[in-house]
Amino acid sequence: MEISIKQLQHLYMQGTPFERRALHNVTLHIADGTFFALIGHTGSGKSTLIQHLNGLLKPSSGSVQLGETLIKAGGKKQNLKPLRRKAGIVFQYPEHQLFEETVEKDIMFGPMNFGVSESEAKNIASNVIEMVGLPQTVLSKSPFDLSGGQMRRVAIAGVLAMNPEVLILDEPTAGLDPAGRVEIMDLFYRLHQTNHLTTVLVTHSMEDASKYADEIAVMHKGELYLHGNPSQIFSQREALQKVGLDIPETVQFLLKWNELSGQNLSLHEFTIEELAKRISETLKKRGN
Repeated sequence: MEISIKQLQHLYMQGTPFERRALHNVTLHIADGTFFALIGHTGSGKSTLIQHLNGLLKPSSGSVQLGETLIKAGGKKQNLKPLRRKAGIVFQYPEHQLFEETVEKDIMFGPMNFGVSESEAKNIASNVIEMVGLPQTVLSKSPFDLSGGQMRRVAIAGVLAMNPEVLILDEPTAGLDPAGRVEIMDLFYRLHQTNHLTTVLVTHSMEDASKYADEIAVMHKGELYLHGNPSQIFSQREALQKVGLDIPETVQFLLKWNELSGQNLSLHEFTIEELAKRISETLKKRGN
């Protein structure tokens, strides 16, 4: 699903002495099927922006359009239920959203709330639990008897049960160890490719943005600071450092390698594993 954001502004507590501007004049276009990363420090406006993508927040001015649904400031009150089915959000610590007595019931809740029959919701739960890498036997268990990583996968399955066209990920790896973070991000990337999703990732991790994203937007103080593909963004190291960010360590290493070796390898031409193999081959040749 295509996303178009035009001159979006959002004011918290508008018209009160405590009014605060969280977003100002943000314009972005996200093509259908794009893996899009939003990066920036806490308070930069990332989470406020994504909450406009399924109508949790409304524009103070400007507009947000997802597919055929247009949400604009001052517009008529809309039925946003269909949009919220198409645009699923995985919040930080999604396992905190679990509440039913069994995993199956928790996953079924969303589809049944949208009018799906109980038998069909059971089939959906059975399918999506495998999509997130958990066995069917988990369905009959209490979600609160599972490990933290399993609970997170169940919460993700609940979002996938709605069959979204847009998957919005708000710091989805928060609190996970490095291995768990890689597992979850690889899972999201497989789902992105297999289900042909438009994926919007909010992250502090420059490494994740570099590895998975087709496009990156850098937010700073509620405004769009930089926008481009990873190569364009990470070629502007000074600009990133001005707002307290830096290029990923993998890119820093690669730049240093290119400088010392005279090669011109790029993360966008090869995976990290392929780059490691190339560098290893070069070192072996020089050793001989």
